[in-house]
Parts: sequence; structure tokens; C-alpha cells
Amino acid sequence: MEAVHQGIVLAVIAALIWSFTPSIIRKFSENADPISLNALRAFFATLILTPVITITGIRVELEVQGILFILLSALIGPGVGDIFYIISIRRIGGGRAVAISYFYVFVAQFLAMVLLRETLRPWLVLGTILALTGIILVRFEGGHDTRHIDWFIAFAPAFAWGLGTIVNKFALYYTDPLSLSFLRVAILTIFLYMISFNKMGKNIGRKNVLITAFITGGLGYGVGIPLFLYAIDSIGVSATVLATTLTPVLGRILSSIIAGEKVNLKGVIGTFLVVLGIFIGIWFR
Repeated sequence: MEAVHQGIVLAVIAALIWSFTPSIIRKFSENADPISLNALRAFFATLILTPVITITGIRVELEVQGILFILLSALIGPGVGDIFYIISIRRIGGGRAVAISYFYVFVAQFLAMVLLRETLRPWLVLGTILALTGIILVRFEGGHDTRHIDWFIAFAPAFAWGLGTIVNKFALYYTDPLSLSFLRVAILTIFLYMISFNKMGKNIGRKNVLITAFITGGLGYGVGIPLFLYAIDSIGVSATVLATTLTPVLGRILSSIIAGEKVNLKGVIGTFLVVLGIFIGIWFR
């Protein structure tokens, strides 16, 4: 039971850290380039993890498949997924973005059925329907002013994170959680820096952008991701993801408090249905 409790605590701490991300990005980095901002987030995470990895060492099997999965793990989830997440936060607000993006849980489970041949469960179908209903309410909570492109961008992180979750599972066959966490952010830092070099200078000179990158990346990637991966190692994927459903709820609240986003009844009910859907889809097995 001690290992189970420890795993739950780790997952909850990760959820608490991640819940600050949408409101802080919305409030303090309004005009920062999304790609270079994400590069800075990964850079701060690399700085935080470097002393730890220097002591523990990097444990990785140098096989072609393993290297490929590690590269994809870095580029799909925190790369493509988080860049679209930043854009979505800017366009529709942090509270709505985090609620919609957490549909990734179902994307991951349905991909697991296709790629890993896991069984389709009735509770998963019910949970998906509830979550989709909640997302529709969140989508229209501000009226019908949200454009289709905003809707697409809001869903993009869910698909990227869902696919990234499956890739992470394969990557962990070749390395350990801490090594994977470090390699992901190190690879992401180099890759995003190369493609956003021209815009990086403007962001480095802005204090609010650096603070945003440190809190949402240094802590979000550097602390949150290792805790999340260790929780998966300890209590499994389903229980870990269940614990992190705190993120859309707290993210909604913090976006209202920190970023001053308005929430109406439709948005509250929609967020509740998303979380309830995730709970039902994962808890009842």
C-alpha cells in the first residue's frame, strides 16, 4: 500500500504543477512566439534535470528502435502537442484549452486498442461520450464565436499527447523514467532552438517570458514529467491518469483567478462532464 500511496502522491503533485500552466501562459506570455517559448521551457527543464542525471547517469539501450521511440517521445507530445496547447490557450483561453486537451486520455486508450490490441470496454465508451458532451459545452460556452480553426487547434494537443503516451510506453522499454525525462527535454531544446533561432532573442530579453518558461517548463517538464513517469511505474497508467484529472479542474479555477477568465454555467458543467467522463472511462475496468 505504501508504494500505491506514493504513486498517487506523485501523480497529484504533477497535476498541481501542470494546473498552473494555462493561466500563467495566458497571463504573462501573450505575445511570445510559441515555438521559442516552448524551447525555453525545455531548456529550463534540462537545466533542472542535468544535476540529477549527472549523479544517476543516463540508462538507455542504444538500439535503433529505442532511439527512434525516444526521439518521437520528445517531438510528438511536448513538441507538437505543447506548441498547439500554447496557441490554443492564447486563442480560446487557458480554462477551455485545458479542458479540451485532456481528451488525450481517450485518444491514448483508443490508440492502445488499435496498436496494442487492448479490449474496448463499455465504460470507456460511456466515458468518451460524457467527455465529448462536456467538450461541446466548453466549446460553445462563450457563444458561437469560436472559429473552426480554433476548435482544431484546441483538439491538436489531445491527439499529440494521446499518441505521445503510447510512444512513451514503447520508449520506456529502452530506458528509465528519469533518463527519458532528461532526453526528451534535451532533444526538444536543441530541435526547437534550431527552428526558432531568429525569434529567440526577443523572448530571452523579456523577464515575464523567462519566468513563464521556468514555471511552466522548468517545473512542468523538469519536475512534473519525472513524477508522472515514476507514478506510472509505481501504480500504472490508468491510476496515474485518473489522479491527474485534477489538472483541468484546477486549471479552470486558476485561469479564472490568475488570468481573469470568465466562466459561465455551461463552462462549469462542460468541465465537470470532461472530468467525470475520464473518471468513469478509467476507474471502471
